[in-house]
Amino acid sequence: MALTKIRLSQLLQVYSRLLTDKQRDALTMYCDCDCSLSEIADEVGVSRQGVRDAIVKGESALVKLEDALALAQLYEQLSLAVERENKEQVFVIAKNFVSKE
Repeated sequence: MALTKIRLSQLLQVYSRLLTDKQRDALTMYCDCDCSLSEIADEVGVSRQGVRDAIVKGESALVKLEDALALAQLYEQLSLAVERENKEQVFVIAKNFVSKE
């Protein structure tokens, strides 16, 4: 798994509804609850390999979604600009995102 648990959790917050239930549940327990593959397997009643497959496929789906849509990146940029109370930067970020092809 190439992404950190923190990055996976961030992507999961944005795109979780686009994953299968198994992928979403496995990734949520893995990233947000810091469960091991064995703990997740015991909880959901599948093998460790089944859990690993769900996590790997879910991670792949999250990466593809972020590459195509860049919504997590947009959220991070906008959040930072709002935190800094930089209205002009918020406008520029939104304008650039909307004008992307």
